[in-house]
Amino acid sequence: MKQKAIVLWSGGKDCNLAMQLAKEAGYELIALVTFHSKTTEFRAHPKAWMDLQSKSLGITHILLEIEEPFAENYEIGLQKLKDQLGISAVVSGDISEVHGNANWITERASAVGLKAFLPLWYKDREEVMDLLLKFNFEVVLTMVKSPWLDESFLARKIDSQLIGEFQRKGKENGLDLCGEQGEYHTMVTNGPGYRSPVLVNSFQISQYEESLHLSEITLSLDGNYEVPTLEKHKNCISCGIPFSCYTQGCWCAELPMIMPMENITDCLCPNCLKTAINKKLVENKLKRVE
Repeated sequence: MKQKAIVLWSGGKDCNLAMQLAKEAGYELIALVTFHSKTTEFRAHPKAWMDLQSKSLGITHILLEIEEPFAENYEIGLQKLKDQLGISAVVSGDISEVHGNANWITERASAVGLKAFLPLWYKDREEVMDLLLKFNFEVVLTMVKSPWLDESFLARKIDSQLIGEFQRKGKENGLDLCGEQGEYHTMVTNGPGYRSPVLVNSFQISQYEESLHLSEITLSLDGNYEVPTLEKHKNCISCGIPFSCYTQGCWCAELPMIMPMENITDCLCPNCLKTAINKKLVENKLKRVE
């Protein structure tokens, strides 16, 4: 029986390559998961781009918001995914430590009893690039950072010529071939498993601190693809009974949207949610009468 896994997702070259290697290793990939904080700006990895990747791949994309303390809340998020989706592993495209730090994903996953599958960990940089070419991934540079790269590299695709230029830059200014210190960021437009490429129709270039990035991007996808619906198993935080909710077309979408729902930190079952909504409606009505 295949192990169920999620792929930690930015939409860039490394997570796409890790996804492909996880498939070859026999994992059943349940979802693409992006953890982000409230202050996250999707400059290098636009959310709209990730949504189209999800549709083309036919794998659900889940966006999970976390806040400080990040380690603790990351683990809480992984525990929920483990409980709700029945996963046993987390796939990550990490290649090496960043600024000397230990592997964040391995530590967080281990804390909640999940295996971390890191097929690129400590791989030679040139081997990583060779694998991208071997699998015919189409990779676009979406952000570059000075002093390593300038505007002329933005929107270029990674191919043998660009890899050669990166190698020369590495000798000149210390550029990491895979951009592991933030020298550049990427997004994938096509590759194994993509039913249609993500088309980049137009863009502008903007600057943020020492970085230049693609902005005001217009994207499209040939084909009206559906993303599979995931059933998530939960326990009501009010009454404790188990129930199911769904990533697409969930039953809660048919109920009135009443905000804010104070002190609600996770999902309520159908009965408790209806009770909470009715209580809020009554409170709002009384306030209007006053």
